[in-house]
Amino acid sequence: MMDFREEFSPAPACDLSPAHELVRALRDAISRNRFSPGLRLNLTELAETTSFSRESIEAAALLLEDEGLVARLTATDVKVRAISEIHARNAHFLREQTEVAILRRVAEIADTALLTDLREQIMRQKLVSARGPQDLLRLDDRFHLTLCEAAGYGSLWPQLERWKRCTDRVHFTMGTYDSSPEAAIEQHAAIVDCLAMRDGDGAAAAMRYHLQQAKRLLAEFLHDETKRPDPT
Repeated sequence: MMDFREEFSPAPACDLSPAHELVRALRDAISRNRFSPGLRLNLTELAETTSFSRESIEAAALLLEDEGLVARLTATDVKVRAISEIHARNAHFLREQTEVAILRRVAEIADTALLTDLREQIMRQKLVSARGPQDLLRLDDRFHLTLCEAAGYGSLWPQLERWKRCTDRVHFTMGTYDSSPEAAIEQHAAIVDCLAMRDGDGAAAAMRYHLQQAKRLLAEFLHDETKRPDPT
């Protein structure tokens, strides 16, 4: 029996419902390729090896099906799906449009406290970049979340995080997530520099440039037959 406890131990201070908490944990495991395409997940085993109820697990499975991350096999089993071309393209488009709009808003209102916080985050990113992708991904999430909250759209983060995980999954599948952390960190710094000058157009352009690698990587992935992207 697969031991799911490490992946799905619930966070002690989480405002999410149990079903959404489980979706988040599963989505993270899938996006980081800890759960690879084709892996079969038994819902009964999940209930037996985690603190989640069977009702929460069933609800989470339905939500993951809606996101195109798993496919139902039987009443008790689901299978991790390959990356969906449609979901990946949509997620990248929606993420880019949303983050660019967020940056334009933040450029209008950025104050010293926010800029100091963002620059301190970049320093921490530099310090942990050598440890591997897991720590850097957590700090990358915090950077984008901080921008989202600063713009006054913190409630959008769960959806933005969902789109971000879709693009993160392409990085992990292609083995490139931690291949150039210095470049990503420098791009974060360029975004903050534009915010400090209240340059909304520059901040938007810097964000688009920051996300260009994900767009290029997605194009490479979709043309790589060995990765077998799901066209649906």
